[in-house]
Amino acid sequence: MALHRAVGCDTTGCLALYLSTPTAGPDLVLFAAERAGWGVTAGGLVMRCPSCRTHGLAVTERGNCPVCTGSTHDGPHGETCHHCGHTVPHPAVDEIGDEVVAGPAR
Repeated sequence: MALHRAVGCDTTGCLALYLSTPTAGPDLVLFAAERAGWGVTAGGLVMRCPSCRTHGLAVTERGNCPVCTGSTHDGPHGETCHHCGHTVPHPAVDEIGDEVVAGPAR
């Protein structure tokens, strides 16, 4: 079982997590969380997810959001998080409906 370094939101009742790579050190995890929109203050003693940081609603339902692990819905531009608003674009699709895999042409 892989163990991840994570940052959790300190707001009461918020279930948001920022999951980093298992090999990242604590400083790199905090830096990556800040780059993703998390509010990290006092050297990592107080952490707020993007939704709580902007005085939005706390994450109360887990899902597939890579920023806060909140629930997402399928929108016209991709999967959008209900909580922090992060959007993961739909994968590129060719004319017959297959996903396009980036790589060298053969």
